[in-house]
Amino acid sequence: MLQKTSLPLVRLSLIQPFLRELDRRGLSTDSVLAENGLARETVSNSSVFVPPIVVHRFLESAAQAADDPHLAVRVGETLDWSSWPPMVDAASTARNLVGFLVRFIRAASSEASSARHELDIDAEFAVFREKRTTEHEIAPAQNDAFTAAYMLGLLERAAGPVWDSERVRLTVCDVAALPERYIGVHIMGGDRMGVMVRFPSAWLVEPFNRDSFLRFNGRGNEAEDLPTQFLEALRHVIVPHLHDDELGLATVAAWVGTSPQSLQRKLRAGGTTLSAEIRDQKKTQAIEYLLQTDRS
Repeated sequence: MLQKTSLPLVRLSLIQPFLRELDRRGLSTDSVLAENGLARETVSNSSVFVPPIVVHRFLESAAQAADDPHLAVRVGETLDWSSWPPMVDAASTARNLVGFLVRFIRAASSEASSARHELDIDAEFAVFREKRTTEHEIAPAQNDAFTAAYMLGLLERAAGPVWDSERVRLTVCDVAALPERYIGVHIMGGDRMGVMVRFPSAWLVEPFNRDSFLRFNGRGNEAEDLPTQFLEALRHVIVPHLHDDELGLATVAAWVGTSPQSLQRKLRAGGTTLSAEIRDQKKTQAIEYLLQTDRS
């Protein structure tokens, strides 16, 4: 349990998914930690709490080291909810979406005093937000992107068949930290005080399926089930259009004969995103130009 204090604090071990992602990419994770005055043994200690600026700086450094402005989105999408106590506790007894969110808000309060989750409801819309208690000197872009990815993910799963991305509004401090029209929702820029997601209030009374909710996030084995031919075919499709202005999720989904939502799920299961695939293919193409032509 987080001890009461006048200082806003956050549990340092919450950044462990970022360490795993940097390791997975073969990057010098320890160097990024050291640059921010951190070490693995400290991060692995669940009893260590730090000021939130420590976490914000590390996440921004991690994104720079990975050369990936959407790093936190990838981490938020692949967060294993079934091993995260606030998520499991909230899902264990919830019968509908509102019950789940209320329980999650209560459980998450033990992880940080630097922010709190809130749920506001009116007749037409509900707003689920993470609200920081203080504003910091740097824009917490990666922190917002991570929060947005897992908040949208849990909302999408909990809403089930009534989910409609066109009816969802997301507010973060820096829209560039997320892919444009991420999973089809409308994204707006806001202040540095936290992430906000607005959705129809009617969704709150939808039945909540605990087993389906938690199983969706055990994504570790899904990548093995995704045929490698799919990613290879996708890359062949996008390469001729790398510099097209309309190279977005909806356009590419139409090219491969699927829906944007289905394409997004397949990419997630494969441990990647459309923006990452486009970026990798652009890098590959640039290397080929350098090796095979006189272009600079």
